Amino acid sequence: MLDVRTILVVILVVATLQGVGFFVLHRTQPAIPGLRAYGTAFIIFAVGMALLSARGMIADLYSITLGNLLVASGHLILTGGLYRFFGKRRPRWLDVIFAVTFLLVFPLYVYLDPGNISLRVLISGFVLASAFLCMAWLLWQDDDYPRPLRWILIVLILIHSSLLVGRGIVLFLTPGQVEMVANHPLHALLFLETNVFMTFLFIGLVGLVMARTAADLARKNRELTAEIGIRQQLQEDLSASFAKESDLRQQQQHLLHLVGHEFRTPLAIIERATEMIGVLITAPPAAVAERLRAIQEAVRRQRLLIQTFLATERVEESIVQKEPLELGDLSREAVNYFASTGQETRIRLTAAPDALPMIGDTAMISTLFVNLLDNALKYSPADKPVDFTLQREDDRAVATIADQGIGIPVAERERIGQRFFRASNTSGRGGTGLGLHTAMRIVELHDGTMRIDSEDGQGTMIEVSLPIAQPEAGLPEAGLPEAGVSGADTDLPSATGG
Repeated sequence: MLDVRTILVVILVVATLQGVGFFVLHRTQPAIPGLRAYGTAFIIFAVGMALLSARGMIADLYSITLGNLLVASGHLILTGGLYRFFGKRRPRWLDVIFAVTFLLVFPLYVYLDPGNISLRVLISGFVLASAFLCMAWLLWQDDDYPRPLRWILIVLILIHSSLLVGRGIVLFLTPGQVEMVANHPLHALLFLETNVFMTFLFIGLVGLVMARTAADLARKNRELTAEIGIRQQLQEDLSASFAKESDLRQQQQHLLHLVGHEFRTPLAIIERATEMIGVLITAPPAAVAERLRAIQEAVRRQRLLIQTFLATERVEESIVQKEPLELGDLSREAVNYFASTGQETRIRLTAAPDALPMIGDTAMISTLFVNLLDNALKYSPADKPVDFTLQREDDRAVATIADQGIGIPVAERERIGQRFFRASNTSGRGGTGLGLHTAMRIVELHDGTMRIDSEDGQGTMIEVSLPIAQPEAGLPEAGLPEAGVSGADTDLPSATGG
């Protein structure tokens, strides 16, 4: 004959292990709801079964009342866990029925007649069966999880619920008192069935968890596949946009070069024509001389504007044609650039007596000096000089251009050097906002630094530091001619390298 206490101990151990198993699942899959409730339910159920198996060893009030309360609580928590697993809420009426039954009815019957279990078993059978029927109904309504798994669980739950109710009815109709832990065949078989049912229920719930994990993984794979497709399409669109933009930029560069070269020819003709007029008219009237200077200044500015635009394109593309050059020569050429308009006399050039060789783009460095000098001349009074100093400091060449002009407003200093930005106090003076921006980029491309100090209304000082080439680079080391400015009209190398 089966021993009831032994079966209860087996149920206790199995339920404990099942509870621990669900807690482990919860640790590995914390995003899945209900797993912690499953673990708690099985552990509480195991403790309740331990109290029931200890009947006769401890007071009936604890072994029966508290034991049945814990067993019922385990069933209720298990039902709530399944509802949470499916994203729903446990019915309130079920909580009320369990509370009334196991907090009021059971203690009362145990107090009045602790030895008679028939009515208690009948009532608890119906109440526990109601919880299992709620679980079966929940599984029946669901369409997301595998149908065979849900149907197997539903059949198991219905069989176990029927046995719970059937046992209660049989005991209620049986005359006399029956001890719960006595070796009664009905108790032994039902407890054995409970152990088997709890095992298969555990397997079924784990199966639902695995099905959910597989469904989540499949969903994430679909989302990832869709995202990969979207990213591939975006990459193709982006590549097409880049190709189109590259083509447009090439067309723009071609147009700029074409326009630049086309403008240079008529500008050169106009410039030479004004020179010839100045030669042919030995003593031109003041008005004519002023007009000739204005024409020459306009030609110079147009030529500088074209050169700046072309240099900007090269700078933005980081196209640097590096070669050996000498900064002292380029500084004098930059000053001579303004000779055609007579403004070179305002520039006080102080160059180092030693050679300042470097490896760089000749056209870009020339554009750098010319743009900085042009800004200094343009934004300072005509009767104020511009100091242009070029000296050596260790392994760096430091060029400083200082004027006594309008300066830069304090609120706008952080924006100085942005493309097309012009300070608010420059209105009425020509400019595009590209000169200083281009100069900064040229310095950056040559591993140099630029520092700007300015006071509003008191002038601006710009310091450019560039690396000097080492003697082994094969550059000339001979001393330069004495610093000065010739009267020749030196045309600077084109910023396009031409």
